[in-house]
Amino acid sequence: MTEDEGAVRHPSMPPPLPEAEDGTGAAPTHPEEFEFSLPDAPSHDAGAPLPEPVAPVDPVVRRGARLVAAGMVVLVLVSVGVGVGWLLRSGTGSDLDHSATGLTVVVGEAPVTDPGDEPVVAIAEAVTPSVVLVIVPELGQGSGIALDGEGHVVTNAHVLIDEAATAEELAAIEVRVVLPSGRQIAATVIGADIRRDVAVLALQEAAPELAPATFAPSDEVRVGQLAVAVGSPFGLTQTVTSGIVSAIGRVVPSFGCNLGRGQSVDCAGVATIQTDAPINPGNSGGPLVDRSGRIIGMNTSIRTNNSFDVSNAGVGFALPSDTVIIVAERLLAGEPVGTAWLGIVGVSTTDGRPGARIEAVEPGSPADVAGLETGDLIVTSDGRPLVAMDALRADIQLRLPGMTVELQFERDGVLRTTEVELGSWDDFVG
Repeated sequence: MTEDEGAVRHPSMPPPLPEAEDGTGAAPTHPEEFEFSLPDAPSHDAGAPLPEPVAPVDPVVRRGARLVAAGMVVLVLVSVGVGVGWLLRSGTGSDLDHSATGLTVVVGEAPVTDPGDEPVVAIAEAVTPSVVLVIVPELGQGSGIALDGEGHVVTNAHVLIDEAATAEELAAIEVRVVLPSGRQIAATVIGADIRRDVAVLALQEAAPELAPATFAPSDEVRVGQLAVAVGSPFGLTQTVTSGIVSAIGRVVPSFGCNLGRGQSVDCAGVATIQTDAPINPGNSGGPLVDRSGRIIGMNTSIRTNNSFDVSNAGVGFALPSDTVIIVAERLLAGEPVGTAWLGIVGVSTTDGRPGARIEAVEPGSPADVAGLETGDLIVTSDGRPLVAMDALRADIQLRLPGMTVELQFERDGVLRTTEVELGSWDDFVG
């Protein structure tokens, strides 16, 4: 945890662990989990009422008071019904093989070609037919995105579960999905990854009115660009808010870190898109969209300075589209997702030069096999400049074990290049 990230560590918690190359070696600490309910409010959609009245918000205030007194900065998962306190910490490469699942994802085509004078209006009209409300009785509710035309919906894992679950337990979860038309149908859980907070649902009825979303490659996202969030905050379906992309490559603790797994493989840093587009409880699993109507990320968490205010504070985080698609593909194929591992400890420079300086290399690690050494300054990943160590960590977290990455590094004033086949953090730890 660094000063520029503005995080405040609880005085009763141990000091943060050393910075690691991909966020997996340095497990974050976390405050006590807390639950919250919501005030009674009718749905704005007559055809899509909530399954039961929602309760007052008072329990949050009472249970969260001690966190505020400690001056804690928290990150809150943004599904309705469940809140988890997070301490804040703080591209791409996708070798997807669709043959195993038959998944067809629309990438790159722009639904909005001329946004005109009212770009948010054009974006909303293009995207809302692809966004659903996801309801899990007695747990909460969130949002979801139509992944393809075959009835698959992607959402956050924390919308569906509050603990790691087996395949049998996931299949037994009762899930209801409210379509943009207001029609409510059942869905089953295909799989859920708590490391990156991604889950896939399969609708149990045909839904021709649900349009497959269009996704944008993550490396096209730029800081300062328009960002529009669509979802169901507090159960208010088809809510649209807008802002900008505030930052990219923000590494924050994964959902698994909130489940008491701070020292396990389930707790890993996840690279996210930071946005000031207002997102609130219930937006979890919904899309963050660019001005062309393409999905650039899946809204996942918000940062708040105290637990009295669990709503938007202008700092939200979305999983990049590449991460969402990669994990969804693995879940549909029934394959392990895993966490990529480079095998270094690195730091950002203090002399103004961009890059990540290697402080240590794990013997026998992918970095060691590729010839990287202590003192090397890694400056690019697959040709993309790395501003600092966080950028390298974010890049690694967008990948999976077995993927390759070309790293350019400086040694003794000479630029060199090496190709690294990323390893498995699970294998290293276990």
